[in-house]
Amino acid sequence: MASDLKNKTNGVPKLTLANIIGYGCGDAGGVITLYAVSGFMTRYLQVHLAVNPVLLASILLIWNAWDAINDPLMGTIMDMVYTKAKPGADKFRPWILASIPVMAVGLITFYAVPSHLGGGFAMMASIFVLKIIYEGGYTMMNIGMGSLLGAMATNDNERATLASARGFGSTIGGMIAGAIIPQILAKFGDNTTGFAVMGVVCAVLGCFIVFLHYALTKERNKAAQLIVDEEDAEKQKFKITDIWNIITKNRAFLALVLHSISICAVQALGQGAATYMVADVLHDIGIQSVGSIFSSVAMIVILASAPILTKKWDLVVIIRTCLAAGFVCFVGLLAYVFFAPGLSPMLYILWMGLATAFVTMSVQMQWGLVAESIDYNEYITGKRNEGTIYGFFSLSRRIGGMIANSLSVLLIAGIGYDPTLTQAGLEQSAGTIAGIKWMVVGFPCLAAVASFCCFTFIWNINGDVRAKMAAWKEERAAKIAAAQAAKAGE
Repeated sequence: MASDLKNKTNGVPKLTLANIIGYGCGDAGGVITLYAVSGFMTRYLQVHLAVNPVLLASILLIWNAWDAINDPLMGTIMDMVYTKAKPGADKFRPWILASIPVMAVGLITFYAVPSHLGGGFAMMASIFVLKIIYEGGYTMMNIGMGSLLGAMATNDNERATLASARGFGSTIGGMIAGAIIPQILAKFGDNTTGFAVMGVVCAVLGCFIVFLHYALTKERNKAAQLIVDEEDAEKQKFKITDIWNIITKNRAFLALVLHSISICAVQALGQGAATYMVADVLHDIGIQSVGSIFSSVAMIVILASAPILTKKWDLVVIIRTCLAAGFVCFVGLLAYVFFAPGLSPMLYILWMGLATAFVTMSVQMQWGLVAESIDYNEYITGKRNEGTIYGFFSLSRRIGGMIANSLSVLLIAGIGYDPTLTQAGLEQSAGTIAGIKWMVVGFPCLAAVASFCCFTFIWNINGDVRAKMAAWKEERAAKIAAAQAAKAGE
């Protein structure tokens, strides 16, 4: 009995090291498969399958539109299905397990099948359908994994720990994919055979790691998913109006959505011009790899410190502090790139890497706040709706990315960038150079300010609200215990 109490916190089994590693495996495995698609798909289709550029652009538009719809749709389906499940059943892990064969089959066949269909309609139809199959599996896994954090964590420290684990997993997954994919293509050839081998390796490795995510995680916070009585069961049924209630009543969720759009869109505009900065302003494009490595190391250090810091501060305070530090770094860097008599490429790239790491910390830690916004939604509406909330949050990230992808191209043209000057070895105009500097340094600075405002003026979960939420949870737990005791006595 004593040992049982040592292994439990407030009646919930403690978060184990295996649980933490398992949660990080979700993004590690998923990113390996995603890297194989997002980083190499266009070359595979244009160079090796000779897909018409206009046709490819049209298909990409359809894929992007479907991806935008897919995330909230998948989350809503998860919530709807769970209302009909047996009491005490897992809500998200079954979907993660089911996603594994879908991702594997979709990724392998996408890179292995179309090249054998001889072009024409059959090849294009297979490309279109197989990418949809892979994306369906990845979305199933990603929405399940993201929503799972709320079903695993019970407090700020656990939320920060799992969010950090996810950040580590994403970083490691990207490093693994970035290391092995070029080697596979170098060994088997930059051709359809090489891409087919890459698809198999990334699918097998990535999906095995995702299986570890499924096997090592547990939905610990089961009490939040239990039904008290028939009236409660009726109330928990999903309704379309739930979506409207989440958007209009959940200020914490609204803050996260606006923050996500700010970070994904405004900061991404600067990242879109990063290559122009190192190539056309600093004239040292190779140094960008140094910045990438330094930023990753800085991010790992910050992520490792987050669970420790939550012992003194809540996640929002940590995020605001990192955003403020990032803002200060970017303001200093902005002054440096405009007023320094001569720019040192190494100093610039290290300074930018540190500033980016601070601001990006808000992205890595946001997963813990999504879980808290789910708890808050349950408090104000009586429903958790994890899948729906995470699905719509994921949609906001895609919206930010779509805005950035379009605007970055237009802004580069708008500041007067002339590629013929670069090709001829000549300097861009002073106005264009200034425009590049503002995009690369100024936009991330604005992103930090916008995100800071979201967590300062819109986010409304403070100590008093947390105390009320805790009291409400205790009251609900007492009702559940009474209902279970009454049922046992029948």
